[in-house]
Amino acid sequence: MDYGTNKKSKNTSDDDRELQNLVQEGIDDAISYIDADISTERGDALKYYLRMPYGNEVEGRSQVVTGEVAEAVDGAMPALMRIFTQSSDSVVFEPVNKGDEETAESITSVVNHVFSKDNNGHFIMHQWFWDALVQKVGVVKAYWNDAEDTTIEEYNNLTEEELGLVLSDDELSIKSQETNEMVIDTDPVPVVDQTTGEQMMDDMGQPVMESGEPLIETLYSVKLNRTINNSRVKIENVAPEEFLIDRRATCINSAGFVAQRSLLTRAELVQMGYDQDVVDNLATDDNIDLVNSSEFANRYADGLSPNLMSTSSDETQQRIQYFECYIDVGNKDGTATKHRVCYAGDTILHDEECDYVPFYTLCPFPIPHTFYGRSLADRTMDLQLIKSTITRQMLDNLYLTNNSRVGAVEGQVNLDDLLTSTAGGVIRMKNPNALVPLTVQSSAAQSFPMLEYLDNVQAKRTGVSDISQGLDANILQNVSATAVAAMTTQSQGKLELIARTFADTGVKDLFLGIFHLLCKYQDKERTIKINKEYVPFSPREWDTQYSVSVNVGLGHGSKQERVAMLQMILAKQEQIIQQYGVDNPLVNIKQYRETLGKFINLSGFEDDAVFLNDITEEQNQQLIAQAQEAGKQPAAEVQAAQAIADAEIQKAQMKAQNDAAELELKAKQIELDSAKAMLELQQDKLQFEKEMALKEIEMATKAEESIGKENQAEMKLVLEAVDKINKINTEV
Repeated sequence: MDYGTNKKSKNTSDDDRELQNLVQEGIDDAISYIDADISTERGDALKYYLRMPYGNEVEGRSQVVTGEVAEAVDGAMPALMRIFTQSSDSVVFEPVNKGDEETAESITSVVNHVFSKDNNGHFIMHQWFWDALVQKVGVVKAYWNDAEDTTIEEYNNLTEEELGLVLSDDELSIKSQETNEMVIDTDPVPVVDQTTGEQMMDDMGQPVMESGEPLIETLYSVKLNRTINNSRVKIENVAPEEFLIDRRATCINSAGFVAQRSLLTRAELVQMGYDQDVVDNLATDDNIDLVNSSEFANRYADGLSPNLMSTSSDETQQRIQYFECYIDVGNKDGTATKHRVCYAGDTILHDEECDYVPFYTLCPFPIPHTFYGRSLADRTMDLQLIKSTITRQMLDNLYLTNNSRVGAVEGQVNLDDLLTSTAGGVIRMKNPNALVPLTVQSSAAQSFPMLEYLDNVQAKRTGVSDISQGLDANILQNVSATAVAAMTTQSQGKLELIARTFADTGVKDLFLGIFHLLCKYQDKERTIKINKEYVPFSPREWDTQYSVSVNVGLGHGSKQERVAMLQMILAKQEQIIQQYGVDNPLVNIKQYRETLGKFINLSGFEDDAVFLNDITEEQNQQLIAQAQEAGKQPAAEVQAAQAIADAEIQKAQMKAQNDAAELELKAKQIELDSAKAMLELQQDKLQFEKEMALKEIEMATKAEESIGKENQAEMKLVLEAVDKINKINTEV
């Protein structure tokens, strides 16, 4: 929403009077709602935090005020701030559609830069949380601030071309200008005879020369205004007493009336762009509600409260109660439209329709169906009063114990000596028994257990204890590490609940509001420095449909546990990349770099870009493609090893073939030797049979010779033997 210049008062009309009555009714109702109980409770909480007197002090007695409220708030603040600021990006925008991951990362970086760099994000968040813990609700305001810085530059003796070159800068405009004419002498030129057109010569045969026409050049001396557009998203803390809301509202979005009241001088109103005549006629009010509020009065010590009343001898410094209201205004069709109405001195200064309310609130302990919940101060104020009372009584008892009263017998003791309390002093008395000490019983033995009990009650109510802030050495005696971890986790439960409530309500809404303002009002490209690199961005190119998650680092154990877990994740990622390559389906180089970045951030370094370069999605895809291509074409070492392996395989195959041939040759040789042996055996057999046949013939012949040729049968035997011999010879 534009908070710039050119704001004019609306003309008086029936519609204006109706709107004025509507605004005034909303203001009166909201102020009465705050003043009924809320303002008093917030004022008491601030008084307890500052340890102001309760008003029940007795002169001569102890007036000490303990600081349970301050201890609870100051003990919770470091843990909450550490949760929200330990990461470089407090809030992360998540893409809705596929392919929007890089844009979502850019939005995350830009929005966090606007919060932490363009605005003092750490200080704003600290005040925001503190108001919520002490004053029930913390409020910040985020809006688009149109701002221009103008400086004067002076240039002298510029030519027309040089002036045009300077004025080509859109940021420059002429404030004043002076022109000067400068006469420039020219070189002599030869004289030409008009009749012949030839150059004239003197008696010495030299050309006749004459002076040339002088040149007149215009030079410019200018004063220029350089106007730089420094319009930015501006975030401001709003004092709780300045914030007004409809009593029926449960949150900002459902409120029919929300306003911020502040005290501005007439000069400040004119600087904001309102018409001076209208501002001069604004009525002042000596009874200003803001100054009379309880929390405003308790915010300053006695005598230090600033003079914010409307009376001043300088009319431009007179203060006017100014209301910036966001109110639902009915339309003729029965619907309502949100309007931003600026109201002061019973006059409407500005009226326009708007599409959002620039306020964002936090409450540590919200109560359902109401806007104002409970604060840490509300949970500890009664304990502070009780402990202050007990401590006062203990100190009074100690005073009386160390300086007890005595009884004196009248006329037996010098009262002047008795009333003069001097170390080693003498008391004159007539009787040793004239003084009777009145002994006071010490109550410390009963008081300290009660104080310890109240400390335990406070720790249960707030979650802030010695364990959550730093363990007492005595607590660790005879206690296992598991038990210590369990106690620490339980003690941090309430603080983590407060952090989660803050994250999902005001913090998330604030960063969405910053994103909305950038998309609506950042109409020119802007370059910002992120991770030591200058990155241009143009919100006009962004899609407004992005979900947002708040990175508060809850539920991940202690810092040491998260560091150990990240170390284990890094080791696993390295193992996967080494074993399966960059193009594996589990982890890529970009994810590995993100893990390293988180490890560096968790180690205490906010800017991980000092150690590691960012990897874009394009670079990541290139690395994956290169790894896949390298997988298709093995490296030289792999190729050499493959060639050696192939050669060894071929060698083995040849050897196997040779061995098989040798085996086959040996088998054939054995077969041949066997056939040869069989042949020799057969020859030996035939030779044997031949010899036997010859012997049979010899025997037959001998028989024939002895017996004679008497028997025909014997002759037949001879013939058969001859046939056998012939047959054998034939076979051989």
